[in-house]
Amino acid sequence: MSFGSQINYKQLLERHQQIRVPMIQRDYAQGRPAEIEVREEFLRTLKDALNKPNDDVSLPLNLDFIYGSVEGDEQTRFLPLDGQQRLTTLFLLHWYLAWKDDQWTAFEELFLSEGHSRFAYSVRPSSNEFFDGLVAYRPDASPQNITSLADMIADQPWYFRSWRLDPTIQAVLHMLDAIHTKFGGSSGLFERLLDEEQPAITFQLLDLENFGLSDDLYIKMNARGKPLTAFETFKARYEQEVVNHLQGEAFSIGDQTFDGADYVARRMDTTWADLFWKQRNPGSDLYDDAFMNVFRAVALITRSPESPQNLRDFAMLRTGDNPPSYTDFHSCSWLDEEFTRTLVCLLDSWCGNGGELCRLLPNGRYLSEKALFKKIVTNGANLSYTDLVQFTAYAQFIVEHRDSIDEGAFQEWMRVIQNLAVNTGYNRPADFQRSARGLAGLLEHSDDILPHFSLADKPATGFSETQIAEEKLKAQLILSNDKWRALLDRAEVHGYFRGQIGFLLDFSGIAARSAESEPDNWKTSEHAAFQEALAQCIELAEQMFSADGLNDSNEHRWQRAMLCLGDYLLPSGRNRSFLVNSVTEEASWKRLLSGSGHATAARNILKSLFSRLSPEKPIADQLDEIIEGAEHLDLWREAIVRCPAVFDYCKRSSIRVDEFGTTYLLKRSQMNGAHAELFTFCLYEELRTEAPMDGLSPLKLAEYYFATETAIEPGIRFVWSGDTATYFELESGTDGFVLYCSLDCDEIRLPFVDFLAGKPGFSLTELRLERKCAYSDIRSVIDELRKYLTEFTEGEGHNA
Repeated sequence: MSFGSQINYKQLLERHQQIRVPMIQRDYAQGRPAEIEVREEFLRTLKDALNKPNDDVSLPLNLDFIYGSVEGDEQTRFLPLDGQQRLTTLFLLHWYLAWKDDQWTAFEELFLSEGHSRFAYSVRPSSNEFFDGLVAYRPDASPQNITSLADMIADQPWYFRSWRLDPTIQAVLHMLDAIHTKFGGSSGLFERLLDEEQPAITFQLLDLENFGLSDDLYIKMNARGKPLTAFETFKARYEQEVVNHLQGEAFSIGDQTFDGADYVARRMDTTWADLFWKQRNPGSDLYDDAFMNVFRAVALITRSPESPQNLRDFAMLRTGDNPPSYTDFHSCSWLDEEFTRTLVCLLDSWCGNGGELCRLLPNGRYLSEKALFKKIVTNGANLSYTDLVQFTAYAQFIVEHRDSIDEGAFQEWMRVIQNLAVNTGYNRPADFQRSARGLAGLLEHSDDILPHFSLADKPATGFSETQIAEEKLKAQLILSNDKWRALLDRAEVHGYFRGQIGFLLDFSGIAARSAESEPDNWKTSEHAAFQEALAQCIELAEQMFSADGLNDSNEHRWQRAMLCLGDYLLPSGRNRSFLVNSVTEEASWKRLLSGSGHATAARNILKSLFSRLSPEKPIADQLDEIIEGAEHLDLWREAIVRCPAVFDYCKRSSIRVDEFGTTYLLKRSQMNGAHAELFTFCLYEELRTEAPMDGLSPLKLAEYYFATETAIEPGIRFVWSGDTATYFELESGTDGFVLYCSLDCDEIRLPFVDFLAGKPGFSLTELRLERKCAYSDIRSVIDELRKYLTEFTEGEGHNA
């Protein structure tokens, strides 16, 4: 392979007998009418370069890399893999300037061979025939007398009418007209175009001799229809930088050995291209974005966490609005040797036969390599913090052990890293930076991570201290007795726990025992007893939680049973929560299981509940027994335990307790939305479900009126059909219920008001008739009201 030769068009034709665009390539696109901006910019750039003085320091204009395969021995043919568009346009410029400067002899020597064009197309026969005809064509008219070259050429006897259907030929005619417009006033530029001593226009030639390039690869590298994409420019410049990396190291492809730069250049266009080809855009057949996303992700994870620019780099690489360009990569020094080494190791390890992604881990239990790769090629460095930590650890292990990766050690490393990363809180870039520092300190132990965690006083930093301690205990258990592994694996793989099983080690007594003596010192009988206790806890936990969270039912037994044992609710902003499943929320079941902060006491309540349950008996029956036997509960807990409908109403599991101690049930999460009051809501549900239609006669249960603003108190409305329809309303007061009937001051007071005002417990104000009572007395007070209203209706009140 000839790597990176900088030559002009004339030198390319001196090196090879023919330039032949292969059949698998697309049609010539740069001349299409729709490509006017690309075409005009390219021609302007070429003209500017040709008109500059020979010694201008900005020359030559380098058109970047042109890749190609070489066929033949003595009379070789160069088959462009990437560069078809530029080579076609430059060929047409040679033809036009030869006509403009009357340099047909020089043009023929360069482009005509045995009556055929040395620049040819294999895309379709008509295209090739057209180029043969164009090379041999000598216009009779002078350029200045021609308005349209397309019309002039289409009028020639050698031009077939059927060619109007060939998109390449039509694009060529459009381009010739554009060249005529741009270069019509020039002179002497053909000789300048051929100058080898002081060339005006050059390109970097990469001819891959006898490299066995497949037709599939031609599609991959040149499915563009424009000179160079931003990625191709990026790639070409990066390959120039790689010359300074991996010096002194040798890389093999088959039985051939290459230096780092040569190896990267070959892999970019072959094996690595195969991998990304499967990630191409189906519309354009480009995989540029996928490749650039990997570049960004690798750049991010290879930044030193100790660098003063780390947080700046982190922000730049994760931006989605204006992704970093080659200039950013270069100026920020992201394309350093660590980047290249990591990129090479990763891509080589991922590449399999036919572009399939290879898997280095024995399974996807702790990390799905396929899913990770898909996330990276789709999102680049803009992964979640947890994914970035796992990707960093994954890549570091591959680089560290690239010559001999032990899949068992790799699996163990990713298990520990997943447990640490998933169960560490990440809210800002500095949190990721902290974990990146922790990984740097752990890497030297990556091939024996369990012994390190088991023996070190402080085995890791940069992650949740609670989770680090848990991983240390689990490592000690695994290494001390071979029966621990299956139990711990079973618990860790649970979709909701995701490696955080400290609560099970606590509930089973293992954590407390290990604080007294390390597991390595336990007797075999102790191991067996604690393994049995852990197995029981795991079975209970599996019944309580699914992969999505709490295994709830319409009866809400788990929550009610826990309330029987204590107040397990956690704060959620200004609210208190029965807990939600989402692991990212402040008041989640996952937070309770972690036992951190406010969740310490709540987890102890769950521990107490587990101690009363046996996985060998029906769980629902045991929970019902706890609920039915609960005594001496706080009034608010008693109300909720006896009224499962509370959980159904609180769609987001939130309640609010105001400064006066009133408890509100929130339909969503705010008081400006629908809300109810706890005791009136529970009483309403009790009356609605227990009393028959006329069970409150002469009262009728009208409705529960919910509030949507704080100025209105929610409550129960009863209706009595006496002299007129009258409403009695029940609300919660400071220390109990208030039952009242509002008065209309503009009307004569109805007789029943004075009648009730004279009864024990009732009082009368200008605004209402009311009766206050303790929460526990409300049923008797309602019965009293019913009795008095019956007396009044039957005449006793009227007679009075």
